[in-house]
Amino acid sequence: MSLEGRLRRLEEHGRGGRCPDCGLALDERRKMAVVYEEYPDKSVEGDPYEACASCGEPLYTVMQIVYDSPASKEGGGGSY
Repeated sequence: MSLEGRLRRLEEHGRGGRCPDCGLALDERRKMAVVYEEYPDKSVEGDPYEACASCGEPLYTVMQIVYDSPASKEGGGGSY
């Protein structure tokens, strides 16, 4: 892809346009993708960090779930 093509797409996004490939506008909310390190079966399938090949914008908003250690092990809080 040429530099001119990328600049044109970037300008289109600045004017509220939609990407012709992914259909998303720059300020539009993305689908949520949840990633659980301890429970991969509950994580989103595929690559949550995937970006559109044309505009380069992420296709998902990624939430990574991290659990704190239990209070009895390290003397800290047991929250997450």
